[in-house]
Amino acid sequence: MDPIGKKLLDAAEAQLGYTEKGDGYTKFGDWYAKNVDGDHDDYFKTAPWCDMFLAWAADKAGVTEQAGQFASTVDHAKWFKKHDAWGKTPEPGALVFYDWNGSGDLDQIDHVGIVERVDGGTLHTIEGNADGYKLTRKTRDLDSVVGFGYPGKIKVEAKYAPKHAAPA
Repeated sequence: MDPIGKKLLDAAEAQLGYTEKGDGYTKFGDWYAKNVDGDHDDYFKTAPWCDMFLAWAADKAGVTEQAGQFASTVDHAKWFKKHDAWGKTPEPGALVFYDWNGSGDLDQIDHVGIVERVDGGTLHTIEGNADGYKLTRKTRDLDSVVGFGYPGKIKVEAKYAPKHAAPA
């Protein structure tokens, strides 16, 4: 497993068992509204949160540039594709994008999780907003998978750092 995926998985695993409040509020949506959404829209506090959870986990793991920060699963998948970090092979640490209708179409993606391990054609994942309200481990087959985003394949541009100090 690549080190980026490992960091993301570690951050996700630490939140297992979290459940949304009765009105749909999650700390992940609240965080997203305050830290990612430029308008700080309260909508996100009670919105479907599978992808906002992954944005939060990426922030906590220090891998936002490689994993992205999205509330839209469709936009997130397209971002991976645009960055040549998209594919059909499951691997631990990859983000898995689902279309429950099985269309295989990026524009029809309904849900996202992170792959913990793969056993043949079975995925073991960690998913937020799973079963409608909780953060939990899931076991799924590949039938509804549209594709995988690989955070470790995102090329991050190095920031300029001088090699030595300026003369006194």
